[in-house]
This record gives sequence, structure tokens and C-alpha cells, in this order.
Amino acid sequence: MRHEVRMRIRGLMPEKLIERAREMNVRFLSIEPGDDHVITVEVSAPDAGKLSALCARFSIPCEVLSRRGRSALSATVRRRWTLLIGMLVMLVACHALLGRVWRVDVRFIGDSAALGDPAAVSAALREMGVHPGMARDIDPKLISEELLSRCEGLSYAGARLQGVRLSIEAAPEAASPEVYDVSVPRDLYADLSGIVVSVNVESGQPCVKPGDTVRRGQLLIRGEEKRTKEENRGIAALGEVIVRAWFEGSATGCAAVERWEDTGNASTAATLRTPWLDVPITEGTHYEHQAEQVDNLPIGGLYVPVHIERVTRRERRVRREAADRDALIRDLTAMAVADARARLSSEGITGYEIARCWTRVNETSQDALKVSAVLEITTNTAATAEALRQGG
Repeated sequence: MRHEVRMRIRGLMPEKLIERAREMNVRFLSIEPGDDHVITVEVSAPDAGKLSALCARFSIPCEVLSRRGRSALSATVRRRWTLLIGMLVMLVACHALLGRVWRVDVRFIGDSAALGDPAAVSAALREMGVHPGMARDIDPKLISEELLSRCEGLSYAGARLQGVRLSIEAAPEAASPEVYDVSVPRDLYADLSGIVVSVNVESGQPCVKPGDTVRRGQLLIRGEEKRTKEENRGIAALGEVIVRAWFEGSATGCAAVERWEDTGNASTAATLRTPWLDVPITEGTHYEHQAEQVDNLPIGGLYVPVHIERVTRRERRVRREAADRDALIRDLTAMAVADARARLSSEGITGYEIARCWTRVNETSQDALKVSAVLEITTNTAATAEALRQGG
């Protein structure tokens, strides 16, 4: 690498200076004569120091035009030494930050993900010492195994380290199927009124058939089977009775809207106001429904706090006009469907499917619209007596 310094020398006899420099063993890489007693030279970095000292000795102007190579690098470092320190501090900070975990995410997977308890998993991780700000020298496999041993109800747990993020995936155990003893007699009853769609009996005797109307609490499957022609024995009834049920919601809205408008009548009242008294100038007219605008007109200048308060009153009236019927029906339909869903949720029914949904619009009066929404669902209504009591 060449370490060159390009310099400009200005003097009456620069040739004499060049000769004196050569006597001091200064080696010139290039010499470019210029106009007005100006000469441009290129020398090595050590020789540049000698030439600068010689110019200073004889008071000859000399300036450095450019540097190349190691001398340029050292000059830049000396000029911007704070930048080097800043870069070193940044590297140390990046190393410290990237060497730790700053985010711990917990996500549940599997068919029973909704049953996961994030608070319990987070508490177990804190007990294990897993938290934001911890060092990255961890073993994800060991964290997974310890998490499984600490948290009950998990069938799987996995940990992955991704940069400064630790991702925890956990799968809750699937709910155990209903366990029943066939030898313990029990019956199944309807926990929802509706029309029977299908009957699937696994054990016991069906008491209803498709097309029948059942009411809540009605016996659906009797827990017994024939032992002999004359004798029956009690067993645990098991099966499904799918019924069709309906839930209705409604919403009412006004088909007319009221808008305020100016009648065109207006009056003005004025009052002279001072710090000591108020002097009415004009009274104006008051209306039953009016809008007021108050303006202050200073007349005393900056030093006398006197002004005229002018009140402009505009008469207003209410005008009724028909609302946007289509927009009103859309809004009322959404509210009616939401009301029907709320009634369905209040029954505590789970595992249902919405078969159909329809709405109808009625004009209850000249200015009112009522939208009714009906949800048709299908669900298994067979339940034990104990479940029926618990459900109220």
C-alpha cells in the first residue's frame, strides 16, 4: 500500500525549496509546476513531515491537499476518535443484548388449545427461572421436559430459541370421554324443547321418534333392556337425540328522523357592558327554539374595559323526514341477530349447529320498524337427570 501525501507549496522560488529538500533526503514521487509560483508535489508520509517543517522554517505557505494509504487512515482516526469509541460501545452493547432472551411467548396447540391455562404455564416458567432478560445459554429440550413435569394437564410441551425470542408451544390433554357404568341404571331426558330430527340409541329403549315434539324434561331414552320376555333389567341409557330448535331476537327503530333547521327569522340584542354596570341598547326578540351567537365589540380601546355585547338569535324548528330505510333495516337486522344469539347463549347450549337464519320486517306504527330474527339450530338434547338439575 502506498502512503502518499499530496501537498501544495506557494512561494517566489519553489525550485530552491525543492533542492533544499532533496539535500535533506526528501524523496519526491511527483512534482507538478503550476502558475503564480505554485507547485504541487507528492511525497511519502515521513517526507511530508520533513517538507512541512522546512516550509515552516522559511515561512513558505504549504497545505496538504489529500492523503492516501495508512496516513489517511490514521488522520481520519485522529479526527474522529469519538466515532471509534462509539462503535466499540455499540459492539459491546449489541453483544450484551443479543446474548439474552428478551421475549418469552406461550402458545397452545392441538384440538384442546382452548383449554390451556397461560397463567399456569407462565408461573411454571418463572419458577424455572425462564423470564425475559435471561442468558441465551439454555437448553430448550431441558425446558420442555421440566415444563411437562411441572404443569399438569399437558400432553406436549416444546421450546424453541429464535434469536432473542423463546417460543413455548404446549398442547393440553384432550378431555376424557364420558365414563359410565352400564350396570347402573339411568335415563336420558331432553334439556331443550324442539322437534326430533334423529334418534341414535346405543343402549336403552327409545321413547321418541323423528318428527316428535319434545319439551324440556321429557324422557327420551329409557335405561332398560329386555332380559327375558317377561323381565326387563335397568342399564345406563346412552345415545343421541338430535332436535331442531328456534331462538328469536328482535330490534325496533324509528323510521323517521328529526332535523333542526332555521326558519329565517332572526333578531339582535345589544348591551353595553362596563366593569361597573350593563346598559341595554336593544332587547331583540326571544323564540321558543333558538340558536344564539354572541359577539363582543370593544369600544374602549386597550385601557378602558368597555365593550358592546351583541347577541344574534335565530329561530329554529324541528323537521321530521323519513330515514334511510335500507340502512335502518341493515342496522336493525344486525341487532336482531345479535339478540337471538344472546338468547341462545343464555340457555348454556354447547355443541350446536346453526342450520338456518331468517328475518322479517314489520311496521309497528307509522314511524317505527321492527325486525325479528330467528335462528334455527340442531343439537343433541339428551342429558342425564343430574345434568338436567345442574342446568336448572
